[in-house]
Amino acid sequence: MDSVFGICGDDWAIVASDSVVAYSIMKLKSNEDKIYHLDDTKVMAIAGDTCDRERFASYIQRSLDWYKYKNGYELDLESTAEFTRTELATAIRKGPYNVNLLIAGYDEKAEKASLYWLDYFGTLQEVKKGAHGYANYFTSSVLDNHYKKDMTLDEGIECIKDCIKELQTRFLMSQPGFVIKIITKDGIKVETVG
Repeated sequence: MDSVFGICGDDWAIVASDSVVAYSIMKLKSNEDKIYHLDDTKVMAIAGDTCDRERFASYIQRSLDWYKYKNGYELDLESTAEFTRTELATAIRKGPYNVNLLIAGYDEKAEKASLYWLDYFGTLQEVKKGAHGYANYFTSSVLDNHYKKDMTLDEGIECIKDCIKELQTRFLMSQPGFVIKIITKDGIKVETVG
């Protein structure tokens, strides 16, 4: 039931997710943040089973913290995405995580923002726009229509809000609330809708 989607510009990235946790036909929670902070300029938005989502996010966060503690520096954005991909691909043979992800952030060395699309098989692709879950069916056309090469941050925010409107209008399931995270060189800004 999760909806996760995002868009990326030259020096910013935006990811959004619904805030509902549901099981079968019951809504269990309506204020869940499915976008996890990895550090000051990186986030990971996850769609999938609640248990797998929490377990995998916690594992990745702790592994990245351990790497920083052990080596004295953080992984860059691309390396973080590659590490996460490797962990998903390795888990397929042991105990797979039923999660799909978007990793977004700002890379200070490269001085650019990036968005990475990962599925539960460990497929990794750098993209400018992407979605997972039911959002993929409804927001892909909105993202395609709005995206242009030199988008401003304000245009990106408007695009994400249009995606939310599309989901709230057309999607049968009630997703009244969304969390939006905007990543720039200055850090991560959080907004809520609904």
